Amino acid sequence: MQINQINAFLAVAELGSFSLAAEQLHITQPAVSKRIRQLEISINTALFDRISKRSILTPNGQAFKPHAERILQELKSFRFSLSRQQDSPSGSLSFATSHHIGLHRLPGTLRDFKIRYPQVDLDLHFMDSEDACVAIANNELELAIVTLPELADEKLDCEPIWIDQLMVVMAADHPLADRQEIDPLELLEHAAILPSLGTFTRKIINSLFAASKDQLKIILETNYLETIKVMVSANLGWSILPQSMVDASLSSHRLRGLDVQRPLGIVTRKNRTLSLSSTAMIDLLRNGRVDNKQ
Repeated sequence: MQINQINAFLAVAELGSFSLAAEQLHITQPAVSKRIRQLEISINTALFDRISKRSILTPNGQAFKPHAERILQELKSFRFSLSRQQDSPSGSLSFATSHHIGLHRLPGTLRDFKIRYPQVDLDLHFMDSEDACVAIANNELELAIVTLPELADEKLDCEPIWIDQLMVVMAADHPLADRQEIDPLELLEHAAILPSLGTFTRKIINSLFAASKDQLKIILETNYLETIKVMVSANLGWSILPQSMVDASLSSHRLRGLDVQRPLGIVTRKNRTLSLSSTAMIDLLRNGRVDNKQ
């Protein structure tokens, strides 16, 4: 069943004539006849009786007419809604982010977004960055704002927005707290509290201790950086956290000879057409990145 077939059916039903319907639709009469015949085949019933020079709806044709009218009305409503969406974002924007980014990077952007686009309902999913990337690759979500993988799935587009400077952190009374820089080998002698295995941040940390990661004295692993911060501030161990999380409860240090960073940003699926709402969110994030550089 095609829209041009439904248009032909309704024109003949209104005018009672294939030739008049052809004139109204600006096509030939054989073309009208072909569309009606194809429609009758697709729904397996005759729609018109040809009586003298008039085309009269059959009982099944009369029953089908209100359905055909609703189909066209629904299509018209959809086109109108689509045209409005193309003018301004609307509806619901469903996207994923990590707890860390949601707490430390996104609040200002989300506030600005709601001021600019109050008609958009934000549907925010807090997820581990790794799970969010899988959801994007599987087309379960169209946008994620997360820690970016070092090696991304070939299905993904990843765009850095922020760079997290990673620092060695510990309590002020930790034995190494008086050092300006710390040799990674010195850390092997002390308890560590690290992000969970498999997380993008843990992969960065493991690469720093590539030859000696099995010697790390890990007493706790968790995906929640805020939990790590609290445990470290209680002097239960050292960790490596974003500099943006460092406050008076922590002593922060660089690793000797190393500049440790992790990129945070936008993840979308390659070749997927994004909604206007997603595009608007991405534009705000990009503008914020430019502002932060100035």
